[in-house]
Order: sequence, then C-alpha cells, then structure tokens
Amino acid sequence: MVTLRDLPVELWRPILASLVRSPGVLSSDRQDPFSEVRDIVIFLNRDVKTHSALLLVCKVWHNVVTELTHEHLHLTSAEQVAVIANRFEESRRRSIKHPLGTCTRRIDFQLSNPSDQCLNALVRILRCTPNIEILVNSNYYMALNPTFHITPPQAQTRTEIINALIETCSSSLRRIEWTSNEYPSWSDLMHVLQTATGITSLTLANIYGNLTERPSHYLTLPNLKTLVLGDSPSFSHASLGNVPLNAFLTMLAKSPEQLPSLQRLEGFSPFSPDFLRTHGPKVRIVRTVAFTPLLNEIIATCPNLDTFVTIFPHHILDLLSHPSLKRIGIFPISEDPVGVPQAIFSAYIMKPLEDLLCQIDESQLPKLTQVRIRNIGTLANITEHPLFLQKWWKRWDSRGVRFDDKDGRPFNLVSSESDIVHDNVRRP
Repeated sequence: MVTLRDLPVELWRPILASLVRSPGVLSSDRQDPFSEVRDIVIFLNRDVKTHSALLLVCKVWHNVVTELTHEHLHLTSAEQVAVIANRFEESRRRSIKHPLGTCTRRIDFQLSNPSDQCLNALVRILRCTPNIEILVNSNYYMALNPTFHITPPQAQTRTEIINALIETCSSSLRRIEWTSNEYPSWSDLMHVLQTATGITSLTLANIYGNLTERPSHYLTLPNLKTLVLGDSPSFSHASLGNVPLNAFLTMLAKSPEQLPSLQRLEGFSPFSPDFLRTHGPKVRIVRTVAFTPLLNEIIATCPNLDTFVTIFPHHILDLLSHPSLKRIGIFPISEDPVGVPQAIFSAYIMKPLEDLLCQIDESQLPKLTQVRIRNIGTLANITEHPLFLQKWWKRWDSRGVRFDDKDGRPFNLVSSESDIVHDNVRRP
C-alpha cells in the first residue's frame, strides 16, 4: 500500500508549501490596502508545531520542509543572525549545486541597535542568498539623550550590506523597503535603483545624508508599481517638510517615462506638485494623511484614481469630487492597542469621524462603492458605538455603498467586544 510520503515529490511539495508558508509572504508587491492580510499577521501565522512535526516524518520531508522554512527569514536577534549566517555558509561548502541559501526569497531585518558583528553577519547571509525577491529593513536604533529621554537617531544602512545585496541579488530583487530609522545614503540608494531594475515596489522612510550627495542624473524605474515615502503608516507631521524625500520626488518628475508602470502612491504630505502633474494620470491608489494642503491637486491630477486611503485622525477632508473613485479607506494613525476614557474617545475620535463621514457623504463621487473603517488601534472602539455604525450603514446602504470593517464585514453584522462577552456569559 502506497503511503502519502511515498508519492512523487511533485505532488506533495505544494501541499507542504501551503502548510508552511504564510499567505502573502512572498508577494512581490505590498498587499492591497483593503486586504485583510498584513505583515504582522504573516509573522504571527507561523505554526512552529506543525513545522516541527513535518520535519520528523521522514528524511525527504525533512529536507523539503527545511527548504520551505528558509524561504522567508524574519531576523530579530544577533544570535539568530549568526546562526543563519553559519548555517548558510556551511551548506554552501557541503552542497555546491543546491545550498540552503538559494531557497531564501524574502528577508526581514528587525534588529534593535545591531552591532558591527551582527551587521557583518547580515552581509554574510546576503552573500549566500542569490534569489532574494523581497528585502524589508526595519532595523531600529534608540539612544538616551542628556535628559535621559529615549530618542530615535538616524542611522545609515552600511554600504557593505548594499554592495552584498547588489552583487548577489540585483537580478532577482522585486521589492525593497526601509521602514524604520535606518536608511540608505543617496549614493547607495541610486546604486540599488540603477542596478536592480526589476524592482516593482519601493518603500523609503527617509534617505540618509546631505543633499550635496544627491545625484542630478536622469533616473528611470521601468517596473516600479508602488512607491511609499515617509514614516508609514502614520506619515506623521515630521515628514511634511522632508527635504530628501521631496528632492527624490522632484528628481523623478522630469518625464512620465521615468515611472511608466506606477500605480500606487503612498506617503507624507505634501506630495511634490511637479511629481503629481507628471505621473498622476497613472496612479490608481493614493494613501496620505487627511491634513494635506495639496489634496485637491492630488485628486485633480489623478483622473484614474480608484482607491483613496486617509490616515485618521487629522484635520477633516475637504469636499471631494472625482469621476472614478470607488473605494475610500479610513485607517488609524496607530494600529497599536490603546485605551482612553469614553468621554475622550467620543470627543476626539467619534465626533471627528462623524464629520469626516459627512464630508465624504456630501462629496461628488458617482462611482463610490465602498467605505472601509479599519477598526483597530486608535479606531478599535468604534464598535462600542452601535447606533453610530447602524446609522451610517443604513445611509451608505441606501446609496448602494458597502460600509465595512477591517475584515471586510458590513458594519451591520459587526459585534462589539462587550457584546461578545455578554453572549459568552449567556451561553449554557
């Protein structure tokens, strides 16, 4: 009798992959802003027990599952980085044709104040991983100032890391992100973008260094679909006057041919007017803060806009007018759990949210089909206001507009946390 493990590897390898991989982890572009899949979910969905059990079935399964678990590396400690670097180098010495590092397609750096030794180990890892498609750098640095307050200083991504990435992975790289307070220098950023021409998604929290380093030549990114600039997800007011990022936008605003594939633009406010006039007609998705002096210009210069996401709370939006806008998202400035007295929540969240929905309701948006409130973080407690949600669900439903929550559920079906608790108590 043939057992499952005796079947050809071509049949059960995809099954094992579905058990080991997290949904969306290898997507070469950022998730759609209305998607329920988020990076934090990707990290939390790792089922270590299942992985361990699969490794014990037989030698062949052990080898395949080992390869699959190394497709995505989430590096959070110096010890982990050292182990992976040693493992990859040892594998390369033992197997010239199929070393373990060739299986890696995504790496997330999330290291706190990494030491020189740790950064050297990152270089060693990159030298062993020629098939990386996604690199997310979320390294973060903290320091005590003279008054003993913790401050996040700017830090530069080491040129050795950039060189290892380019020399090893430039042909495979599709998505690269700097999301915290470690950034590339101007020259290193240009080196990456000129060499890895297959990049489809670029996220830059900032650019390190003085503007004297900024190159003045013509830059073309032929495959770039998604451009995210600023300290996402909040795009705080510290980004409003960000000179390096504005200069980067200006450098890309010389011709529409510089970004022929651009579809999605996210970032701080204001966007460069020249950039909007040059590339606005291609943009389908925009995400920015509500306090946007150029909001009307953004809308006007993006005639094919499909989705608009605003970060809440900020100043209310002006009345919008757009012929093709279909989706509006209202997302929290922070997705971290917060707790405030109900009176403060009502005054600083619910009242501005009511005003914002009224503004959207009064806007000229003939194609609008969906309004989503991402009810987590600072917006989590809106489900404790059922009358508010029912009123607005009825209003949007009468217009044929879907009004739903972070998971895509219509708000008339959403229960509050207190309702869930009461239901559990009433059950026998």
